Amino acid sequence: MLLGAAPATGGSVSVVYAGSLVTPMEGPVATALAAHAGLHFVGEPRGSKALANLILEGLRKPDVFISADRRDVARLAAAGLVASSVTFADASLVLGFAPTARGHTLYRETEVHNPATIQELLRTPGLRIARTDPAIDPKGARTIEALKLLGLPSNLGTIFPEEDLLVRLETGEADVGFLYSTEAVARHLAFIPLPGKASLSDKITYTLAILKQAPHPEAARRFASFVLSGAGRPILEHAGLRYTHSP
Repeated sequence: MLLGAAPATGGSVSVVYAGSLVTPMEGPVATALAAHAGLHFVGEPRGSKALANLILEGLRKPDVFISADRRDVARLAAAGLVASSVTFADASLVLGFAPTARGHTLYRETEVHNPATIQELLRTPGLRIARTDPAIDPKGARTIEALKLLGLPSNLGTIFPEEDLLVRLETGEADVGFLYSTEAVARHLAFIPLPGKASLSDKITYTLAILKQAPHPEAARRFASFVLSGAGRPILEHAGLRYTHSP
């Protein structure tokens, strides 16, 4: 279990976190953290696997790591780098649509008129599909798993960096993209849940870990309390996280 929060004394907390949380983290979470916990948020979003690798290599020494795959936290724990951790929320894999005329049409045709299945939509000639790199981002690996479950080729789409995927979709560089439900909700994007097991709702979990060599251990504990049971919780719930951790 994570340690309880220490009294607020100001300062900063460094957090590396899954890029799927960038919208709430860099916006309302950072603002509320300063107001309620007196902490300045210093964050870095990336693919969870890439962040875990940077920590293992000693290239990042954050206070807190929030991963979208508990296995990456387990790797750090096996290396003796984790002081405490808790899996606190989950999400699902969805197909998000660009807020463009074509994206809007694709969404309405698929969700409202429903003339085609998701599989048929993804086979549309010329459809620009965005996804992330399976080598460094759990979402990329889960996209391949979902494609296989849908009976589709695993090489569909163009790979973009985790931190760029939403921007590519929002600017119309892609028509549809494989997203976590948290991303789509936080950015107010139209989306359709993937059917059946392809949603991977039993596998997409968020784990918060306080690092053993955290430069600011008290700030790390205060941040954990803020996210798990404090003012950060309703912000992240509003952004689409389904909390599984009791306050």
